[in-house]
Amino acid sequence: MYRTILVGVDGSNYAELAIDTSIELAKAFGSKLVIATVHSIPALLAGRSGVIKTEIRLDHETAKILNSMLNNYAEKAKKAGVTMVETKIIVTSENAGAGLVKEAEASGCALVVIASRGLTGLKRTLLGSVAAYISEYAHCDVMIIRR
Repeated sequence: MYRTILVGVDGSNYAELAIDTSIELAKAFGSKLVIATVHSIPALLAGRSGVIKTEIRLDHETAKILNSMLNNYAEKAKKAGVTMVETKIIVTSENAGAGLVKEAEASGCALVVIASRGLTGLKRTLLGSVAAYISEYAHCDVMIIRR
């Protein structure tokens, strides 16, 4: 049913819930699991389309931290029995939701799993909502974890 599942993570407790759910789903469906995190850069460093110019790279320390986080999640998935696991760092000048939506489409994902803190009202308006963006613009099914 879900050949490829994308899970968006950021190292938070909420991301732990999303990764646990996506691992169970990937095991149940025999899916490939793509574990992705988004690193936003200032728009000045990106082209008009929001796609990062090839010469722009993550600094060594940021790349090390993000890769460590992703590798820990990947190991957790593999230990749980997920056989196909891929990790991605998405570098974008857009919001995290847009980066994840583009990656889901590029990777041919059938499902995006994302956690939500459940902010409402003014906090949500000021901070935006990755989960809301993904649920509105993703080409595929979206599962929002709220526990």
